[in-house]
Amino acid sequence: MNEPAIDITKYGNKDYVRAVHGTQFPDMPQYADFIAAAGEEVPWTAAERGTHRPNNKPLAYDYYLDAKYVPEEIEKIWKKKWQVACREEDIPAVGDRVSYDVGPLSFLIVRSGENEFKAFWNSCRHRARRLCSDTPQSGDMIQCPFHAWSYDLSGRLTWVPRWEEFDQATPKNYSLRPVQCDTWGGNVFINPDLEAGPLSEALGIMPQHFLDCPQEDRYTAIRIKKKVKINWKSGLEAFLEGYHVLTTHPSGMPIFGSTYTQTDCWEDDKASVSRLITPALIPDGWVKDDISPRTSLELFCNTYGLPVPPEGVGNTIAEARAYAAEKTIELHGAEAGVDFTGRSISYLVDMHQWYAFPAFFPWWGEGLSWWYNFTPLGESPDECVMEIRWLRPLVKGAAHPKLPETHWIEFDEQGRDFPATGQVGYIMDEDMENMEEVHRGMKAADPAVARPILASEQEIRVRHFHEAYIKAMGIQD
Repeated sequence: MNEPAIDITKYGNKDYVRAVHGTQFPDMPQYADFIAAAGEEVPWTAAERGTHRPNNKPLAYDYYLDAKYVPEEIEKIWKKKWQVACREEDIPAVGDRVSYDVGPLSFLIVRSGENEFKAFWNSCRHRARRLCSDTPQSGDMIQCPFHAWSYDLSGRLTWVPRWEEFDQATPKNYSLRPVQCDTWGGNVFINPDLEAGPLSEALGIMPQHFLDCPQEDRYTAIRIKKKVKINWKSGLEAFLEGYHVLTTHPSGMPIFGSTYTQTDCWEDDKASVSRLITPALIPDGWVKDDISPRTSLELFCNTYGLPVPPEGVGNTIAEARAYAAEKTIELHGAEAGVDFTGRSISYLVDMHQWYAFPAFFPWWGEGLSWWYNFTPLGESPDECVMEIRWLRPLVKGAAHPKLPETHWIEFDEQGRDFPATGQVGYIMDEDMENMEEVHRGMKAADPAVARPILASEQEIRVRHFHEAYIKAMGIQD
């Protein structure tokens, strides 16, 4: 394989992609309009546009900074909403279990049957010792490490040493306390509110759009948990828009057209979901006059491990996208035996990122098949955990490979300190350069104007998140 005859490092240089002051785009079509005008198939999932436009006032910075809101968030969001706790592959055998921690709360998720999952408050009924720690556990019973109180996989109390001393400790009265548990797309969700509606309602339109991209037919190739000194809300907001690409992701500018990003929101009484689509092999508007389709294709192939295109191939955007899609099909066929023949170019190369309130980000297609989740860390408004997975496709029904090691990245560490995280860790580092400075900047803001101003399109998903948060918290502002 020949190496691309271009200086790749040039395109990771922020000075190279620095916007010319005063530049504006009087006519910048969004994704579906752009590729349709280019004569390319628009997937029905992209053509079906969002039906909701939030018009609320943005959230004041106090809600990110003041510790008094943390207990209220726990009560009104984390104890009331469906949230992703793990993937099914994390607990592959009956009796496998993991903890899911969110703020000060902790829950135990167990595979209780071949295709059955249950979840409980992660607290022994005797003296509250956590039953499952950060290390996954297995076995046909759940036994407290402190005094050996024992429960079966359905949470039923089965044995108490010196049981005669505990008159009230019957299975009826002292079994584990359940929470709602359900699955979608290979993901296991919990909701501590036993009166809450079903998971299907909370996901809204999203499962319909993923019917041809089944998330259960995927496996975790890379898993990262990054501790960040920032509030969980502003952490996830950074991933609700492509407006930051200009200065945050210079290496992606020649490959992905953030200026053509399409944003869509859907809202009803039970679900708040949204989507972002950014095209690949369409140079960003900020650098489009300096990047040829051929250069964009060479950079894409280098990034994704595809063969360098033959001389003379990729001189138009259409040709470049078609070549990248063809080689993506060949790559997945060779590596995993997955046949994507007939799938749209959009499915194969573009970025389709979804979000469901409060903090879950699944991605559709193969362009970037990632998965994000954000949770508060402890009871501080200043710390959170971002979980990132790279989900690769499997042949339907195939066994999942062994779950990879989770790379725990501490506050002062970077993805580049963990070479096994590859491009995922590198891109994460670019985002982290801004995130903690956002939190510091909120604290530095003049209290008289301590609230953001949000773009009408590029940041509409941030506004939508604020709307869902305000609704959940019952804020009158």
